[in-house]
Amino acid sequence: MSSTAKEEEAPSILFSSLPNDIVLNILARVPRRYNSILSCVSKQLRFLIRSSELRITRSLLGKDRFYVCFLEISSITTSDHWSTFTEDRPCLVSIPFPSPPEPFSAILTLGPEIYFYGGLLEKHVDPRLSVRKVASRRMQRYPSASVYLKTQTWQVAPNPTAKLQCLSKYVVAQSLGRKIYGRDNQNVIIYDTRDGECEKIIPANENYKCGVMCVVDNVIYMHYYCLGLMWFESKEKLWRMVHGLELNGHFSSTAMAEHNGKMAFLWHDRNKRELWCAMIALYGSSQVAIHGRVEWSHRLLSHVPSNYFIKYFMVCTDY
Repeated sequence: MSSTAKEEEAPSILFSSLPNDIVLNILARVPRRYNSILSCVSKQLRFLIRSSELRITRSLLGKDRFYVCFLEISSITTSDHWSTFTEDRPCLVSIPFPSPPEPFSAILTLGPEIYFYGGLLEKHVDPRLSVRKVASRRMQRYPSASVYLKTQTWQVAPNPTAKLQCLSKYVVAQSLGRKIYGRDNQNVIIYDTRDGECEKIIPANENYKCGVMCVVDNVIYMHYYCLGLMWFESKEKLWRMVHGLELNGHFSSTAMAEHNGKMAFLWHDRNKRELWCAMIALYGSSQVAIHGRVEWSHRLLSHVPSNYFIKYFMVCTDY
């Protein structure tokens, strides 16, 4: 073997020989948007990236921040109000935040950036993309029909095989499998960015209003006011209840967000007019049964006006 070949292999060999706790500390500081790339490097990295140990290490860094947007509805107009909080300081703090010019845009968070896409503009779906860095107060706009990448280049994705309606403002979520999860007014849509293939999932019960959605470890969860928290069993194509939770209370509005392999559940108590957030650990098999356990629950706001409704809820990092 030549000396050049040995030099090229040396970094890989040295990295794989490091103890797992050191590798986890390194990976915890790498932005999550690179997870899919790192998963292709080796089986060891793929295992660590999907491990609960990495999620715990990331949470200990204290870099995650929760963002809540309320929609205020009055007889004259509507307006957005943004606030933020952290796990160690569970109290809402109002912040200046430039909302997207199009109401009801779909959102996606990648590291320190929040992507707003679509929405209604003069009764038509707006295809443009807006990006807002959490450390900045400016919103940057990009042209339509493209995907903005960290390489400052544009890549055209294949057209969806199904005709999609306007995606809901609540959910657009990515996965390690290069799939995008979204929701229109009626169904859940899974879009494969590799070939454009789309899969539609009908709600658990058509008699109930389609609730808010969240994706955790490639499992789809849906919350219904009357039923509680449900998950989609992809093999049998059935919705099943998450055991161990009672989330069918008197909610004025709710929202969910994935956070380090767990679910942050936000709700506006209609009777007490309070805003609460709970962190739910999900465990079990996605082929058999899934259980939920509340790790903590905090009251974020003691009085929420009756004309305020949760519009957006997301988690962003400082890197």
